[in-house]
Amino acid sequence: MHGANWLFYVGSAVASLIGALLGSFFKRLGEDFAAQQSIQKLTATVENIKAAISDDVWDRQKQWELRRDAVLDAIRARADLEAALVNLNSWLSASEKTPTDKADAELSAASQGFRSSRTSFRRAHLIADLAVGGQFSNAMSAYFLLTGAVVRDMTRQRAFLDSAKSKELALSGNNVILSARQALGIKDAGELPLLDDSNGQLTPDH
Repeated sequence: MHGANWLFYVGSAVASLIGALLGSFFKRLGEDFAAQQSIQKLTATVENIKAAISDDVWDRQKQWELRRDAVLDAIRARADLEAALVNLNSWLSASEKTPTDKADAELSAASQGFRSSRTSFRRAHLIADLAVGGQFSNAMSAYFLLTGAVVRDMTRQRAFLDSAKSKELALSGNNVILSARQALGIKDAGELPLLDDSNGQLTPDH
């Protein structure tokens, strides 16, 4: 009997030990599984954050590119409009000094070129309103309206650009460029020229 009791106690002890070990194992296994789940959730969260940041950076980059392209297109349109106006003024002067059929034809072509340039400028202006806005759009509006008023006076009165009107146009045109610099974040780019004092004509901006 004593031997059987001894085996019973030993068996019970072994069973208890095995039970404790299995309980600890399954508990540790459960903790590891929970930890693994937590790691997977954390990883997924990190990846989502990284994707969101990447998308945000991508969106900002695309917006910047749209803004940049709109500004540059508008500046090109401004330069073309200025050149068309100066060309129109030159042919108006030539037509007045030597009124010939050829001069009239050239004046008509110059007028058409100016109208086409204004159309292109207006298109660029609308895109700038969408992509940029603010002071840049205001400066473009002012230049667009001024060139239209000047040419109406020129063609109705057969008057040429005088130095005062040329300076007003140059200031308005330069304001478009300065506003473009601001829109693009360009700083300390220096001043812009206004007039060539030798002839009082509008000069290209450098």
